[in-house]
Amino acid sequence: MLLRVNAAELQRQREKRNMTPYRLAVEAGLPVNAIYRLEDGSTKMTSHLRAREIAKALHCKTEEIFTEAKGEAV
Repeated sequence: MLLRVNAAELQRQREKRNMTPYRLAVEAGLPVNAIYRLEDGSTKMTSHLRAREIAKALHCKTEEIFTEAKGEAV
């Protein structure tokens, strides 16, 4: 399942926790360029697994940053 990212909210949540994109990537187990692409909007959707790991690293709910991408083209 793909989820659409709210790039501004992702960045807000990360900054609220005083995390760099690199630190978020490490804690979520993702490449740092994946975080940059989600935040700058060049990647608009991600897997529910990645979304869950990002939310877990930010100590927030997945729904605070991501929404279900129903019927959207990949």
